[in-house]
Formats: sequence, C-alpha cells, structure tokens
Amino acid sequence: MAMAVYTYTNKQEQQVAAHVTSADQLGIAPAELQHTLKLAGLLQTSLEINTILGFFIDALQEKIEFDGVHFEYSPLLLEHKFGQKKRHTCSYRLKLAGEFLGELEFSRRHRFAQQEMEQLENLLRQLIYPLRNAIWYQQAVTAAQFDPLTGIKNRASLDQNLAREVDLAHRNKTPLSLIIADIDHFKKINDQFGHSAGDEILKAFAKCIDDNLRASDIVFRYGGEEFVVLLTGTDGRSARAVANRIRKAIENFNFTHSSSNGPGEVPLTASLGTASLTAKDTVESLFDKADKALYHAKEAGRNQVISFQSLIKSA
Repeated sequence: MAMAVYTYTNKQEQQVAAHVTSADQLGIAPAELQHTLKLAGLLQTSLEINTILGFFIDALQEKIEFDGVHFEYSPLLLEHKFGQKKRHTCSYRLKLAGEFLGELEFSRRHRFAQQEMEQLENLLRQLIYPLRNAIWYQQAVTAAQFDPLTGIKNRASLDQNLAREVDLAHRNKTPLSLIIADIDHFKKINDQFGHSAGDEILKAFAKCIDDNLRASDIVFRYGGEEFVVLLTGTDGRSARAVANRIRKAIENFNFTHSSSNGPGEVPLTASLGTASLTAKDTVESLFDKADKALYHAKEAGRNQVISFQSLIKSA
C-alpha cells in the first residue's frame, strides 16, 4: 500500500473543538468521545516519544486489529517498533503546518477496511500535537549534548557518560580508560591564521580522532582545543595504543584552512594523556589522572603520549 501524507490543519482542529462543545451542550458523553478525550489526556502526560506512541497504540488496539507498528523520524535517527510486521500495511507520512513529524506504519495479515482507516486517522488527530512537542523536546535534549562547532558530544554529555560508565565499570569489574588530547600550540594557529581557520582546524581535528576510534568509543569536546575520549572495556595498555594511533594520525593528517591570505596547510601535532580506572577511583580522580598525564606530555616536549601509570613507575 502506498504511503499517505497525513497533514493536520487548523480547520480540522476547529472541527474537533466544535464537536466537543456540541456534546457538552447536549449533556451527553458518547463512548467514542470518552475514548478520544481519555487518549488526548494521556498523550499530554509525557514528552518521551516511546511513551506517547505506547499510549496511542494501546488506544488504537481497542478500536482496530493490527499486528505491528513502525515509527521512524529520520532527522534524529529515531525508530520505534511494536509487534511484528505483516503483509498488509497502512502507512502515513505525518506533517503539521508543513513540519515533518515522521513516518508511521501499521501492518496486519489482512487488508485494512476503509472504515478502519478513517478511525485510525481520527485518532491520529490526537497524536499529532503531542508527537510534535515530544520531537521538539528530543531536539532540544540532543542539541544540549552536542558541540555546535565540531558536531561531537560536549562537556555536559561527557559528565553524564563518564559518571554512568565509571559506575558500570565498578559494578561489573570491567576496565575503563580515558584519553585527554590537546592540540599543540593552538593559540599560535589562531594568532597566525585567524579564528575562522582555527575553527576549521578544530572540526578536522575532532573528525580525525573520531575516525581512529572503535564504534564503542566516544569522543567529546571538553573545551577550547581539548578533547576527551572515553574507552569502555579498555585497559591501560590498550588505551595507550589507541592514544598513539590518534597521535600518529594527527601528525600525518593534512590539516587545511581558509584564511585572508588564501587556503593553506597547517602542520599539527597533539599531546595526549591516558589513565585507567582503579578500584578506588571516582569520576573526578580518573579525570585528574588523565589530565596530569596530559600536562606531563606537554611539559616533556609535546606530540607524545604519556600514561598516568608511567608517571607512578617513574616516581
């Protein structure tokens, strides 16, 4: 079945409001109206897309038989599946005032009747505004976790992820390591080529780090020219290997810029410090160890990796 575009308009909203007002004036509460009002109330109680869709599906099951539901909102890579997909589908591309709100597909073993599709679309009227609010909320949450310049996760996201992973590592007795990387002589780059060129370097630097990580590793922009890599399930030796791989990739990468003097290349290096979680470590102590290792890497001449463990051995 082809996908229908379901666009909710102000005229439809006025029609629903008029229907409710008329029912109140008559002093009656039809079962259909009660069902609609109950659903409308439930959908206003959450900003979590999965919860809202769950309420909607529960209400829909009271009216229409179906086996599976699939919702997808590609701009935020959101996808929610309920039940199992079957042969016959009824699909909608949801819009409100021209704003795309995702694609919703219902499926079952036999075809949907016209009357059932009309019932479904009546219930979609109740979903459309709460769904938009939930998407806006998710967009705000996502934006708050990412650095707008580099596109990678930011310091606030690091705080959340690091606290969670330290707790999990302690409970499960699994290794966890941290890398802090700092661009060498970044101030000179800004002074010589300008801040726009510096921004280009930061974006390329972040991508270079990300390209040299495993899927399970996460890179964050901590602030300025400082970046943090969270390595789950990784011991100290492996963390040093990852850090050295990053250092070499940065040293060999052709970083380009566009300044008032025209495009050009900037030779770039980075200093990196690593630390691995011990049984006594907290979030703060683990970070401080990696930061101390970074400080020694810069003091020792830059463009190198130093682990906190090596500092202990040499003390």
